[in-house]
Amino acid sequence: MTIDSSLSALSAGQRSKGVVIMGGTFDPIHHGHLRSAIDLLDKHGFKELRLVPCFQPVHKDRPNVSALQRLDMVRLSIENDSRLCVDDREITREGPSYTIDTLKTIRSEIGESEPLIMVLGTDSFLSLPTWADWWDLTEYCHIVVVARPGWDSEYISELNAFYENHRALSAIELQSAPAGKVWLETLTPLGISSSMIRNLCRQSLSIAYLLPKAVQEYIDHNQLYK
Repeated sequence: MTIDSSLSALSAGQRSKGVVIMGGTFDPIHHGHLRSAIDLLDKHGFKELRLVPCFQPVHKDRPNVSALQRLDMVRLSIENDSRLCVDDREITREGPSYTIDTLKTIRSEIGESEPLIMVLGTDSFLSLPTWADWWDLTEYCHIVVVARPGWDSEYISELNAFYENHRALSAIELQSAPAGKVWLETLTPLGISSSMIRNLCRQSLSIAYLLPKAVQEYIDHNQLYK
């Protein structure tokens, strides 16, 4: 069976599998995050995609806005899209947001057989060896690395061994097993970043069309990032 025919078979009734999680600071969330999320759902037909805002990032400075404000903005950003949902477990858990802890709790909730897919950007993937218990992540989930077109990976030897040991030959493997694979997904992301939006706010410049209108209004109303 070819890959194309396999995809057709999945389309016929097997493509409503897979819980996808996309974590981040979301400081603030913007159309770049949301477009990547929708692209993944459209391309692979996963069952759901959860946005998981962290309480306290481990490898970044603590955000200037509160965790609850960032959570509010994520909720506002997806209020009109039933394909996306918010998972607030890291906010309610408080403390440093260790991904391995989040994966363990989600896995215990969705069961052993449901595919669980974690989405990472390339920078996050390259920093993986600095994460707590990083080698164990694939015991609980697959990892999808979202790369820009033409991105040429240059891994340190430890990460290269991890990638080669878990590399998926086809995206179909993300739905045919509950965990264990790493897949490089090429998307064309929007040229938007949270730091760009924060800088525009500090300069009292418009952030219109970079993020959902409801989020823009929330930022304006609460005078965030000034």
